[in-house]
Amino acid sequence: MPLFCLSLLFAALITSMRRGKRLAQAALYSPAVLSSVVAALIWLLMLDPRGLANQAVNWIAMTPGIDHQWLSSAAMVQVSTMIVYVWKYLGYFTILFVTGIGKIPDSVNEAAMIDGAGPVRRFFSITLPLLRPTTVLVSVMILIQCMKTFSTQYLFTQSGAPLAPINVITLNIYNTAMRDLNIGRASVMSTILFLFMLALTWIQLRVSKGDEAES
Repeated sequence: MPLFCLSLLFAALITSMRRGKRLAQAALYSPAVLSSVVAALIWLLMLDPRGLANQAVNWIAMTPGIDHQWLSSAAMVQVSTMIVYVWKYLGYFTILFVTGIGKIPDSVNEAAMIDGAGPVRRFFSITLPLLRPTTVLVSVMILIQCMKTFSTQYLFTQSGAPLAPINVITLNIYNTAMRDLNIGRASVMSTILFLFMLALTWIQLRVSKGDEAES
């Protein structure tokens, strides 16, 4: 949900800009070109007790020397994981929303402006309803991405973070097979995950074809 809402918000802001649209899109999209392992390693350094994250929060809150336990507290490790994924994939999904907004005819917005509708009213009454195929597509893609996430949680736990708060299904499958040596159970879990992601991918393809047909 945070990734979806932020992507939609940034897309709306970028499309309303008169200058610098491509620069803003490139800046947001740049983390998406990094591999998940590299992104996790970058944030491991930043979330270290002596890292940039503690320094930034302490500077803003004027609490020098406080360790916010990004990778040791159960609650904070969940927050840290969400920060990594929002940072990495925000630009990618923002680009999808920008593309979807760009397909909306200008004549519709111009007619609403003539009728006296403001930017907020136009967004909720025109842009958001016409953006429905893109919102469904992005929602499914975010869900698929969340289902297959692994690298960040694995590297965080290897660095001492508690397992329980970020024990996603892919990490659970890995630990079941490699740590517990329960290959049979891990195979069943992998098959169920594969079938679920296959269903989501089918929905994604159907939405994409429907979007192309409408355009």
